[in-house]
Amino acid sequence: MSISVNLYTPGQSWLHQTDPRVKLLFVAASIFLLILFKNVWLLLAALLLLHLLHWSAGTPLANIRFIWKTLLPVALLMLLLRVLFYPVGEPLLTVWVVRVTTVALAQGLVLALRILTMALVVFAWLYTTTQPDLVQSFVRLGMPHAWGLVLALALRYIPTFQGTFTLIAEAQQARGLNVSHGSGFQRVRQMMPIFVAMIISSLRASGQLALALEARGYGRRGAGRTTLHGLRFRGRDWLLTAVLLSLLLILTYLNLRYGFGSQPLLLYPPG
Repeated sequence: MSISVNLYTPGQSWLHQTDPRVKLLFVAASIFLLILFKNVWLLLAALLLLHLLHWSAGTPLANIRFIWKTLLPVALLMLLLRVLFYPVGEPLLTVWVVRVTTVALAQGLVLALRILTMALVVFAWLYTTTQPDLVQSFVRLGMPHAWGLVLALALRYIPTFQGTFTLIAEAQQARGLNVSHGSGFQRVRQMMPIFVAMIISSLRASGQLALALEARGYGRRGAGRTTLHGLRFRGRDWLLTAVLLSLLLILTYLNLRYGFGSQPLLLYPPG
């Protein structure tokens, strides 16, 4: 029995039908701008817009909850560390030796919102792009096909091996294996039957994969690579690319020239 985990959510939304290279440009441009801007209000607006983007793409609510459940503790930890260890400015609240300042609170919110918005950007790409299209987009952008194959196999088999590990662990525990007691090294020794079974399963899977690639002639000299569904830019993709590049250039110019979004609480620097 094998388990395959795929982040892709089937759908027919406009984001699903957008060329994956455009979505890759969106991810790169968004991450660059999210690092560039340090304003709480702009990041809150980005967070709202990204939720609207996921809603327009038909992303299930459970997937959005998964992002928040996974990253909210990290975001809150970043906020807390910033407030506690970098108390810049006049204190807003003082509790014993802890000084909470408005600037530190705003900077902590910036860090927390940045983590959440970056995650929403990346997951918008992964939720609406199939693994073959994702790998093919990298290959079409210049990545060697062998590297693309390695990426595709990693995306395909790492979740599968994770599921296999869970199945083997549950099967061994059903046979009386106890891995919940003892120190760290002792627990590792107790898990050796699971590791041995995983190694055997991995070797068997790699052997079957090698035979399958050899049977399909992979690596044969002079053989051209073909795809069942090739990527092709449409008019809408060109339009989205132009809009993304224009927004990237305009917002970067406003930030570097006028300091737009460079302050935690003010859109423009004072004076």
